[in-house]
Amino acid sequence: MKFKNNFLGIRIKGLKTFRHYRAARALHWVLVPSFFVLAASGFYINKPSRGRGFRSMDSARRAHFTAQYFFGLYFLARAYHALVTKNYRGMFLRDEDLTAMPKFAAYEFFLRNKKPKYPKYNPGQKLLFTLMLVILPMQIITGAALYATVKLQKLSRIFGGLNMTRLVHYFTAVGLSCIVAGHMYFALTDSLGKLKSIFTGYFRPK
Repeated sequence: MKFKNNFLGIRIKGLKTFRHYRAARALHWVLVPSFFVLAASGFYINKPSRGRGFRSMDSARRAHFTAQYFFGLYFLARAYHALVTKNYRGMFLRDEDLTAMPKFAAYEFFLRNKKPKYPKYNPGQKLLFTLMLVILPMQIITGAALYATVKLQKLSRIFGGLNMTRLVHYFTAVGLSCIVAGHMYFALTDSLGKLKSIFTGYFRPK
């Protein structure tokens, strides 16, 4: 049994506390390389340049083709895991998170000295996860439409044709890149213990 160290919202300082399931941690490290390969190869395909890490369009497409399967696997497996473990309940924005957002933003922008405390994810992280819930499927759907332009022609028509599908795919990629940057910022500016928990599964509240 994993001890969550959470009784009526109160946590005991210094006590080893469960934070991330092993499967969620493994899937996180499937997502990280697949996303960065997809982003790098995708932006290269959009605008080729020798300084962007690929020797040719063919190598960029192969990398993009391979990474897309890992990305899709992550999305399906993570959605299944969230439903089975019911940990999705604490991942997405609720009314109380919107109410807490001003205090959180004030602290993040150095307008407030006292750091607000949250059960697991702060309102900023929940906002990013909520946006991902919309953007990730959109990225996968438009990517599939661009990959199989003939077989999935009807899919591209939903977005107004192939050119509009490319445009939506590009902007969702930019949006995802911004979300990842925000997630990294929140992770790196929070406690070191919480950062370690993505490797170990546990942290000690201070």
